[in-house]
Amino acid sequence: MPSQTRNFSIIAHIDAGKSTLADRMLEITGTVQKDKMTPQLLDSNPIERERGITIKLAPVTMNYKGFTLNLIDTPGHVDFNYEVERALEACDGAILLVDATKGVQAQTVANLRLARNLGLTIIPVVNKIDAPLADVAAATRQIKQLLSISSEPFFVSAKTGEGVADLLDKIISDLPAPKTENKPLQALVFNSVFDTHLGVIAFVRVITSDIHTGDKLEFLNSGQVLTASEIGVFSPKREARKIITSGNVGYIITGLKDIHRILVGDTLCLASQSKDVAPFPGFRKIHPNVFLDMYPSDGSQYRDLVDALEKLKLNDSALTTQGINSPILGQGVKVGFLGLLHSEVVGERLEREFDLPVIAVSPSVEYKVKLRNGTEKIFSSAADFPDPAIIAQGFEPMATVKIVVTDKYVGAVMQLCQDLRGSLVNVSYLDQLVEIDYLLPLIEVITALHDSLKSVSQGFASLDYELSGWHEADLVRLDVLLNHEVFTPMSIITVKEKANFKAKAIADKLKEAIPRQQFEIPIQVAIGGQIIARETIKAYRKDVDAKLHGGDFTRNLKLLNKQKKGKARMKQFGKVQLPQSAFLAVVKA
Repeated sequence: MPSQTRNFSIIAHIDAGKSTLADRMLEITGTVQKDKMTPQLLDSNPIERERGITIKLAPVTMNYKGFTLNLIDTPGHVDFNYEVERALEACDGAILLVDATKGVQAQTVANLRLARNLGLTIIPVVNKIDAPLADVAAATRQIKQLLSISSEPFFVSAKTGEGVADLLDKIISDLPAPKTENKPLQALVFNSVFDTHLGVIAFVRVITSDIHTGDKLEFLNSGQVLTASEIGVFSPKREARKIITSGNVGYIITGLKDIHRILVGDTLCLASQSKDVAPFPGFRKIHPNVFLDMYPSDGSQYRDLVDALEKLKLNDSALTTQGINSPILGQGVKVGFLGLLHSEVVGERLEREFDLPVIAVSPSVEYKVKLRNGTEKIFSSAADFPDPAIIAQGFEPMATVKIVVTDKYVGAVMQLCQDLRGSLVNVSYLDQLVEIDYLLPLIEVITALHDSLKSVSQGFASLDYELSGWHEADLVRLDVLLNHEVFTPMSIITVKEKANFKAKAIADKLKEAIPRQQFEIPIQVAIGGQIIARETIKAYRKDVDAKLHGGDFTRNLKLLNKQKKGKARMKQFGKVQLPQSAFLAVVKA
């Protein structure tokens, strides 16, 4: 019955204890027996457990005191923001979880705004109250100020289970039951996964009417039609049912072999009633924000790399791939990711699950140029950068950045954002915390801000960002020359005002990263044919005159000149050996 159903999510910053709280709820409701309980049960990937982060959302249905509680455990990292947004749309309420040791953080604020925009009922909760470094009073003040409430939040320890049973009672009493209307079937697809034997499994929240086994269904945005061969709920493993009633959360086995046919945020209805049902607002196709060129460490493993990425794409519809070819590194794949964390996780999975170490060349974002003939071109690779003579205008993507930091580090954080070409939007105070909003170029957010922010704030700052359109910029391409040859995988796009600084930084970093070899290596960075930065890696030199004792200096000179000729010949034919650290050096320059 809809009146006995509660659909809710747990929203928080990364590492606030969402998955641990979900574990305690599964225990207390008896959904999972205590002897079968494993930490972070809803995190299916080993990388999620090791890093203590949720990468893929997981729904679970719990039965407690005669009520059906549908929990959707969402990711806490900014890279997976769209997934959180769709998951929240499948809910009627949310638990706002704040870590008592850290207080309110950037993603807490961002997810709260998402939940409020969707009209969800919020239950504020302070977690880790038993931790030695917990400052419960400060966290409470921040939550009250953030939500503009005077009542006390809930206090729990997800680790020990203290207060979790009372929180479940609070969910039943305070969260609204799903609204029911006598309308044609309408269901929201908030996630999908791929099963080798069953095909694509769609996760749905039924808004109106019911879904029955064998129903012929249609996805409104993709136009895909299918028959529901099996439907059911998660408890937490799949449990088949004959019917998913209005207001409930469950799954549909579609039998499709391509996950890209099931779009997150799509609307599901009966195929016979598709003309009578309107799609849910807010739907958009997931678009990658960051692009990396990936090459196998062993060139003969190119096909293995393509196959491995195709297998990962089966369960990750946000991944995009496109074959590329480099005259230096050979065949590779341009891969699109949601953000740098997403790329790190995929790189780690390639190495662990497929034994495929890869060389990942410096990340880029999409740029846009308007050509003199009036056409527009969007590209993400420096190799596709048009001839500057035919460019009328250039544009780079911008991001609205939200940083939450203690007042002690406000000056350092603002200086960092100014150095990264940021413009201040707003500053607001939350107890002893300061929320700073900046408009920054997306490339600076991805390549520089994450690492630098932790340094200038000694780890106290947290970050959230979202795309914010295009901004006009004077774009140029920097080419790296090693031993007088253009090394195309290291070419990058930047703005003209930062070109000289960036070029010098790249040359300096490469000088540190590339090991000395038997011949001298000049490192040059150029715009077009103009060299704007140079460093030189000196060659190893054998002490060829060590065996000489006394005599005329011309004897020493003869041996040194002979060595010099050998080094020049070696430089002419020698190939520069580059470690992975050299590619990372360009990223961090």
